[in-house]
Amino acid sequence: MKRNLLNYFVIQLMVIILLSLQGCSYAETKEATRRVEYTQIVEKKSAIDAMNELYVAADGDIESLARILQTTPSVINRIRQGETLPTMDFEEKYKEILVYYNLNDRSFSKLQSALDDEYSWYNSVLNFPSHHPWWFWSINIVLILILAFAALIAIWPILLELLIFLIAWIFLLIYSPSPMEDRYTDSINPIMEQIS
Repeated sequence: MKRNLLNYFVIQLMVIILLSLQGCSYAETKEATRRVEYTQIVEKKSAIDAMNELYVAADGDIESLARILQTTPSVINRIRQGETLPTMDFEEKYKEILVYYNLNDRSFSKLQSALDDEYSWYNSVLNFPSHHPWWFWSINIVLILILAFAALIAIWPILLELLIFLIAWIFLLIYSPSPMEDRYTDSINPIMEQIS
């Protein structure tokens, strides 16, 4: 009887493991299918259309887009306006970034957090509620309960928290990123673009 019960549990455990592996396999297959579909869509776009889509995704933040593409804003503007054409390597690079953007729910902030060097910790904190809503609200509810309990004991924890937020805000003002230097305003960058 004990042996049959043990065999039953071992078989159940194996079935659960196999089903979970199949579920992981299905998710990976679905992700690979999405990637192939987005790659085909992006490959059909012209260089100008793909660059314009990235520009619109960036909401006109050309400096951030330039940092992501590792180029200068003037190169992006010339390609967008059709004055120059991108080199094959640069076109492949920004089309790959466009695929990545589409795979990440068309969220430019997620693209920035992954690829923009100057998208600092404070921008990650700023977008944390939209990227991780469950974590954000769970942490906030716990903190509110702790603060409510602490407020019953003393007001000093609330004042301390306000002071911490004030110091963080002043720090963010002091260390905000400076504008990008653009060396290719009058000439083309031969690595990124070519004359059409």
